[in-house]
Amino acid sequence: MSEEAAPVPTVAEVVESWNVPEEAPVAARIRNNILVAIERGYDDPQLVADLAVGPLVMALGKLEVELADARRRIEHLERTVIPGE
Repeated sequence: MSEEAAPVPTVAEVVESWNVPEEAPVAARIRNNILVAIERGYDDPQLVADLAVGPLVMALGKLEVELADARRRIEHLERTVIPGE
């Protein structure tokens, strides 16, 4: 009884399968740029990982800064609305 192995997806198929929400334009741009690189022949999985990590780190950094700013603004608004707390 022989069992056939499931077909191994291509690097492009893996990247295309990443479920990026429509409301996430930066993530979508990173994914699309990686797909363009793959179409141009840069389809080594390690290279794809490298292409993803840099933009993800930059996006995460921006998100952290914006979140910290939002927290400061919320705290300011809370002090304004609820004095003494």
